Amino acid sequence: MQLSVHLFEDQALKAALQPLTQHRKVAELWLGTSTLESKWPTRISNADQADIQVLSAILPLPSTFQLLDQLPADSSYVYEGLVLAQRGQGIHRIEQHLPFLQHPEDLLTYQGEFLRAEIKGNNPAPGNNTLIDAKQIYIHPSAQVQASILDASKGPIYIGEDVNIQIGTLIQGPAALLTGATTNIGAKIRPNTTIGPGCKVGGEINHCIFFPFSNKAHEGYVGNSIVGSFSNLGALTNGSNLRNDVRTVSLYDYALKGPRNTGMKSLGQIIGDFVTTGVGTNLNTGTIIGSHCNLSSIGFPPRYIPSFSFGEYPAMKPFDFEKAFAAACAWIQLKNQEIPENLRQSMEEIWKADTSFRN
Repeated sequence: MQLSVHLFEDQALKAALQPLTQHRKVAELWLGTSTLESKWPTRISNADQADIQVLSAILPLPSTFQLLDQLPADSSYVYEGLVLAQRGQGIHRIEQHLPFLQHPEDLLTYQGEFLRAEIKGNNPAPGNNTLIDAKQIYIHPSAQVQASILDASKGPIYIGEDVNIQIGTLIQGPAALLTGATTNIGAKIRPNTTIGPGCKVGGEINHCIFFPFSNKAHEGYVGNSIVGSFSNLGALTNGSNLRNDVRTVSLYDYALKGPRNTGMKSLGQIIGDFVTTGVGTNLNTGTIIGSHCNLSSIGFPPRYIPSFSFGEYPAMKPFDFEKAFAAACAWIQLKNQEIPENLRQSMEEIWKADTSFRN
């Protein structure tokens, strides 16, 4: 049975998943090779016409589909008071946990699992490349892959439509480079990494998710991190992903308005949309950067940088709104995308929400 699903948002969860949800719904978050909403077989915009209503933060895993199939008529799955799924009127409440996103770093936890499940190899001819375990590799016919090494012995590799893999690129699976992505010469893409549509990357990237149309084109290391859309990490931007004392990493939590111990030992940066870093910027383990920031630093700036922050640490100040808006439009146009009609309104809401933190 194939369910028709209506996804509904929970505003408290959306707030907790900031800064990644400042410019998008929870359903539009990227994981594996696509957004959460695109992983559901049949989506219905009208709740009344759907077989079942599902919280948008629910992870569409095989075990999830099985439990949803079993949900009785006019019943709902509830976990700690939160409705996760509902069929019909949802009157009969059943206590049942379904995996769902509660924090931004949860995307990294499930990243490898989704990449392995979603990538199916097409066993491409090697050409002038070295392909290890080629049956686990998919290369779209329109992709260009030159003098590179793709190692799928530990997980599958997906090279999508119009992707350009420049010479000397090293890719270890599981990994996916999606439509129109580009690597610079000598890029090193390590396991559990997704490079989203229209991104350009170089240097070393390990266990990361790059949302569409962002760049990290030059040398520098980023690991166990998530980068929002239309962001640009300048040359030699480096992010730490492991504490010197190897203790678990704390991360700023928008819901708590303070640090939260993630229980993870490897965790780098969670970066919002429209963030730019200057040449040689260093970012500490467990750093949150809100949207619309323009920052640089030779030393390590704070682990929480509010949206619309500007300047070289420690001399940072609020980013002038009109300049931030112009910069956002410029990055969108640079990537040949259309400027959303609601961009200014969305930015104004983010500006107001983070005002107290900037001051």
